[in-house]
Amino acid sequence: MDKIIISSDSHVFEPTDLWKNTLGSRFGDNLPQGVSNFEGHEGNFFYVGRPGEAARLEELVSDDGKDRRLDDLAKAGSDPVYRLELMDKDGIYAEVLNPTWGLWIPRMADGAARNACAEVFNDWIQEYCSQNLKRLLAVAMIPIVDVDWAVKELDRVVKRGARAIMIGTNPVDGAAPYRDRKYDKFWAAAQEAQLPVTLHIVTGRVRDPFTYHGDKERENIPASFLDLFYEVQPALANEFIFGGIFDRFPRLKIFLSEYDASWLPILKYRLNRVQTFPGFDHLEKKPASRYVEENIYAGIINDPLAAKLRNEIGIDRIMWGSDFPHPPCPYPNTTQNIDRILNELSPEDRFKVVAGNAAKLFKIDL
Repeated sequence: MDKIIISSDSHVFEPTDLWKNTLGSRFGDNLPQGVSNFEGHEGNFFYVGRPGEAARLEELVSDDGKDRRLDDLAKAGSDPVYRLELMDKDGIYAEVLNPTWGLWIPRMADGAARNACAEVFNDWIQEYCSQNLKRLLAVAMIPIVDVDWAVKELDRVVKRGARAIMIGTNPVDGAAPYRDRKYDKFWAAAQEAQLPVTLHIVTGRVRDPFTYHGDKERENIPASFLDLFYEVQPALANEFIFGGIFDRFPRLKIFLSEYDASWLPILKYRLNRVQTFPGFDHLEKKPASRYVEENIYAGIINDPLAAKLRNEIGIDRIMWGSDFPHPPCPYPNTTQNIDRILNELSPEDRFKVVAGNAAKLFKIDL
């Protein structure tokens, strides 16, 4: 049994009325919020703050009434005291906490509303984590399209104890790509602060399948689901590696949250192939795949192949996460889940995946 377990990817449940209650009428209805009717569809929805997109809450937690954990999960997501009780019950030492509803903030079209919503979330999660700052570790949300604002917000959340900063996997439609030098002051600030930058699934340009409604629209769900996982690969290649971000900021660390890890070996192979194209041999005298090994960490939840491919991925780059309190999480059977997906690892390698790597990246005292 693992003496110390750290979840590198857990979540909170922000109140669905958090932004409306905090910001009031400042941005009209263009705020993330719970609604009972969306474009003629009746039900409980969460409007994500982007025209045409709302998630049906019933689908996010659908279990046909069979999951007896749901009350516990919902309460722990918004009550840090209760969360700590469940962490003790399940043998969890610490959790790195991402938003749930706030994951869609980087997709918001209104820049001023986007920044304001990020600030509201950052205040809320820091208050949540203040119950135990050693075990509850805040990931701040910082969309970086407005670079000057982003640098100021980074400084603010660092002073308040954030352990990582989340940006959109891609910038919102119409914004400059991350490789643009306008963002360099942000990458420099993140590197100086020694905070990892998290890219989390659903924060980019690919639409979340939970926001598809109606039979015709839902025909696109399979493609959208697969695109969600693929989206991060061209972002890494085009922006951070061949776009020169890692060359300009070699100590910058990127954490891929909820994207799994077993695809990284084939990505490394393909990156090296790209490097053979005319005009793409400009990197710093090393294979393109080396940037994956030096600058990127990958989170796994149930990835069945990551342990088998540990040598190709790099055992020091793999971190387990529970996704708690989202219903797919293994609570209260975390140990059994870890045994199942990591059973072939040595005790030393297993410790790295379930605690050591996260402790190093997020500066967690063991």
